[in-house]
Amino acid sequence: MMFSIIVILPICVTCLIVHGKKTNSKETIINTLTTTKSSCEFLTTKVMMRDGIKITIDYISPPLNKRFPVILELTPYGRGPLSINYRYEGQYWLNLGYIFVIGDCRGTGDSEGQMSFFQNEGKDGYDLIEWISNQTWSNGRIGMRGSSYTGTNQWFIAREQPPHLYCITPSATIGRPMEDIPYLNGAFALNWAIDWIGKRVNIKWPFVTNETHWNPRTWLKHRTIRTLDVYVTGRELSLYREFLDHPTYDDYWRSIDFKLEDFSKIKIPSLSFSGWFDGTLYGTIWRFKQIHHLFSDLNKHFLIVGPYTHGNAPDGGYDFSTGLPMLTVGDISLERNSLLPGLNMTEEFFNWCLKDGPKPVWKPVRFYITGSNRWMTRETFPPPLAHQKSLFLGSNGHANSIYGDGYLQWEYSSISLSDHYLFDPNNPLIISDYEKPLSLPVDMTPLLNRDDILVYTSKPLKKSVTVVGDINVELKISSTAKDTDFIIHLMDVMPDGKSIKLGSRNANQLRTRYRNGYDKEILMISNETYLINIELHEIGHTFLYDHRIRLSITSSFYPWININSNTGYSIGLDTQSPLIANQTIYYHSNEPSRISMMVIDNPIFDS
Repeated sequence: MMFSIIVILPICVTCLIVHGKKTNSKETIINTLTTTKSSCEFLTTKVMMRDGIKITIDYISPPLNKRFPVILELTPYGRGPLSINYRYEGQYWLNLGYIFVIGDCRGTGDSEGQMSFFQNEGKDGYDLIEWISNQTWSNGRIGMRGSSYTGTNQWFIAREQPPHLYCITPSATIGRPMEDIPYLNGAFALNWAIDWIGKRVNIKWPFVTNETHWNPRTWLKHRTIRTLDVYVTGRELSLYREFLDHPTYDDYWRSIDFKLEDFSKIKIPSLSFSGWFDGTLYGTIWRFKQIHHLFSDLNKHFLIVGPYTHGNAPDGGYDFSTGLPMLTVGDISLERNSLLPGLNMTEEFFNWCLKDGPKPVWKPVRFYITGSNRWMTRETFPPPLAHQKSLFLGSNGHANSIYGDGYLQWEYSSISLSDHYLFDPNNPLIISDYEKPLSLPVDMTPLLNRDDILVYTSKPLKKSVTVVGDINVELKISSTAKDTDFIIHLMDVMPDGKSIKLGSRNANQLRTRYRNGYDKEILMISNETYLINIELHEIGHTFLYDHRIRLSITSSFYPWININSNTGYSIGLDTQSPLIANQTIYYHSNEPSRISMMVIDNPIFDS
């Protein structure tokens, strides 16, 4: 049984209306945000789930005696007007004949229960959707709106097949467990976990008087990582410790993983936005590829990837808080053709799914190639013409730092050589000191002047190279440590010498204990050689004429991932003194270290 208690809030919320406007420059920008003071009165109700837990939701007071399609967001960040959510679109959707509903996830905000990482999202979402379908203001056709966590949970809800869920818009979604947060190819995303659980998720923690330490430099000497939550935030974070209790792909992670049979249950359309500089790009593309593979003949799943960030991807490159176009991302400038009317496209999608409007005339995939600064529209991703090409690592044995002799070339050498560096966990690369956000395409040159970073750079290109698809780095390695990390970055070196970071994540890495899979931890034998693969995931970029391609390899990137102590002990409970590791990269003719990328030789762009 589910029931509701309705409370009329004594305030009117100022809604931010998102719609097309003419700018002062007489240039039409379809997706500009403008602040229009419109009263949209929200009602609050509690909805009982199947296990007796009550979920709190707000919905805009609808006109009397009318039924409307409904747009729902279920968020852990707070459903209120000062939180990060889509509540500000409420009046916009009401003007178009929709009721907007927003709810607090279980264990957050005013909802009961305990917050758990996607464990309860599917069933709670199912119950909430079916409750909405029975309300006097609902016509029983419900779609979902959201990005990041509130985009990802839409897949869990759709998997449960609620009868009245007609479509989803899951933008910027998290990927598979152990490959994506909180473990990034096995390396624990320390700063994200502490910050997200301790600050971002809207959990009503009891007031604490304990001292707090939010500067990551102060964490370096703390043992153990499991108790770091108390040191940083002043309290125990149960979800943080839950993550650390599951360092391998076990039943905990299997319960929130998606297999092909899970995607096969999802029969409704989807529209997903992401960006080349969105940390959840991999998850968004992976989910689209899985479901598109199953239902490609139906042409009802759509993916848009622009030169966007995690925050502005669903709005097509516009700042959701101001409505202004974001034409500078990190250290690169974008052209106006990179912008898309994200909200208008979402409206067109909802009109088709929830109002029987015309189906959008879109191909399944649209993506923007940076460098070329042009769009491609295709049936699949990566495009069929993309083929694998390799760049091989080499040096004269001294690739250390940006001043070393490391190089990249299209043919591998018959000469077997190697590079070495010492990784001291007591002297890590601390990225929190860097003035630029390394989630974005910024110049990494100042970070490369260390002997514990190997740098490999190609000669200036004689012609452009367009990369569209997965990039993998294969490394033949050895270490004196039982367990260690190898961390890589791919860069586009401009003619002026700037090394612009590419890729959607702060870094890409492999914790070597997981080199044979995430379901088990296998330590290395000292100085034994191993072939490892590090995924950079998808990139859509053209390296232009006279530019150079650069790769860096190191073993720390703190606090993005926790520092590997090189001891091989438990990630969360290790109290051993860190060990200095001698790391080696080999260039063997029979097993060369290389970058493997998907290349399109003569790309054809949209007109």
